Amino acid sequence: MDDNTKYNQLNDELFSKVLTIFEKTNFLTTDSRKVIKDSIFVALQGDFYDANIFAQSALDNGAALVVIDKEEYFIDDRTLLVEDSLIFLQRFANYYRKTFDIPFIAISGTNGKTTTKELMHAVLSQKYKAQATLGNLNNHVGVPLTILSLKKDIQIAIIEMGASHVGDIDLLCQIAEPDIALLTNIGTAHIEGFLSLEGVVQAKTELYKYVEAKKGKIFVNIDDENLEKHCPSIATTYSFEKEADTTAKMTDLHQPFAAIEFDGVKINSHLVGSYNCYNLLAAACVGKYFGVDTNQIKQAIENYEPNNNRSQVQNTKKNTLIMDCYNANPSSCRYVLKAFNDIQATDKRVFIGAMKELGDVSEQEHKAISDILQTMNLTQIVLVGEEYKKHSIYGRTIWFENSNEAKDFLQTQDIKNSLILIKGSRSTKMEILADVL
Repeated sequence: MDDNTKYNQLNDELFSKVLTIFEKTNFLTTDSRKVIKDSIFVALQGDFYDANIFAQSALDNGAALVVIDKEEYFIDDRTLLVEDSLIFLQRFANYYRKTFDIPFIAISGTNGKTTTKELMHAVLSQKYKAQATLGNLNNHVGVPLTILSLKKDIQIAIIEMGASHVGDIDLLCQIAEPDIALLTNIGTAHIEGFLSLEGVVQAKTELYKYVEAKKGKIFVNIDDENLEKHCPSIATTYSFEKEADTTAKMTDLHQPFAAIEFDGVKINSHLVGSYNCYNLLAAACVGKYFGVDTNQIKQAIENYEPNNNRSQVQNTKKNTLIMDCYNANPSSCRYVLKAFNDIQATDKRVFIGAMKELGDVSEQEHKAISDILQTMNLTQIVLVGEEYKKHSIYGRTIWFENSNEAKDFLQTQDIKNSLILIKGSRSTKMEILADVL
């Protein structure tokens, strides 16, 4: 017997049967610990794990169906054996997506996509039952899981899409089939996987190409040079600086919080930094397209509170901290440093962690950020990470190999009445410095 006959073929007939099981709970998980009664468990394989070994555990926890891709873990008729569990997950998510006849909005970009997604969700929720990606479940696993988490009564879906290689966005589009596209910007992040900025542009604009071919709606920030160059003819444009379909003004640039004037209405926010004005405008543009009243847009944005150390202000007993510790790449660092430089304060300090996944351009990008820091009126600069070591030669600059060492040092200092920017990615754990400031 051909080995392939052992495996169930992925087709509409199979997916229809799985959907019948799925609709009992509308819950599918790739984590056997999160299985609930009558749900579906999909066993994925990773570089350091093989979830097939948890098939029996998932059934014991009440799963109605477990999907595996290794025959030795087959248990009984509650087990579905496929050639590749990840491909099953992606194709079943697409099958479920096709049961919806509502707008699917896809958001991607180098910086700001999660914040824009959350702002857009807040705005659209003023008028519609909208559902958006939770957290940053935006990759080849996260997007299918997001789609499979959608409730049947929603009116708009907002899907965040991330990428680290050319072709990633195209794959996610094939799964989510978006009708509406928005790229926040294009810069140098994960450039090691893309090989060059041109590779980043090629990957991100895959979203434009998909939605354009579908004759959908595309929103373009033409203040971003790379986006303007690849602006599709069908696009609706927005800008603070140029003539566009929608224009607005940035206001209060010397204050910590981003604020804009949109349709004659001033909209304040709880997001630090003028670079967040673009995220506000993107959400406002999409809200306006869907008929959300300007005052409702204002209310939604002004009530939105950032979390996860994304452009958050934290007031301690001694200092005011600007926490931007979720992601760090060359473009996001430049944005936040420019915004921080514009804020008026007597004593300003920057504590910044190294940027990862930059490949051959790592040294020049870390030098560029270090050079920018030297032009700023700062009391103190703390650099963290091996990548910054050779750039810590200036008097105001102190270098540490990791954030734990930096924290130990800062604990010995008596820093008071300072405005402090703490910038880094999750990998550098810069957020722990807040404990001693």
